[in-house]
Amino acid sequence: MCDDDHLEMTKLRRYGQRVLLRWLPLLLWMAWIYWLSDRPSMPHPGRSVGISDDLFDYTAHAFTFGVLTVLAWRVAVGGLLPRDWLGRAPAIAGAFAALYALGDEIHQSFVPGRWAKVEDWLADVAGILAAVALLVLWQRHGDRLRERIAPLFDGSRRSM
Repeated sequence: MCDDDHLEMTKLRRYGQRVLLRWLPLLLWMAWIYWLSDRPSMPHPGRSVGISDDLFDYTAHAFTFGVLTVLAWRVAVGGLLPRDWLGRAPAIAGAFAALYALGDEIHQSFVPGRWAKVEDWLADVAGILAAVALLVLWQRHGDRLRERIAPLFDGSRRSM
């Protein structure tokens, strides 16, 4: 095997690893959401931690679909979208997550003991919108934030 072939294989392997590291978390999170939605009943531990079941449930919905939005954004900015669309990546990831949330509610309507609820979808969308807002801020101001915190981790700080 010549050096050029080895270099090509190394590049291909690195590309495959990058793709896997971007897509796998998204696909696993989607599978986890599907698995949860396919359960005939879900525990509601809200009261055991001192809050209402509804507050716990809606917060869990918002968190779950907020994370889905961030994972979809990682895939989008990791090579899925053309460069001139990267500014739209948070909105595209949010739209994807909102559609997945809608599909999730529809799926639940076919699961015995479960039902689709507009309130659940609205909680999903609230988490999605929060994630989109944070991603927009990150895309606009992330470089400045990284510049400010980098000295904290570079090991060249003087002892105080």
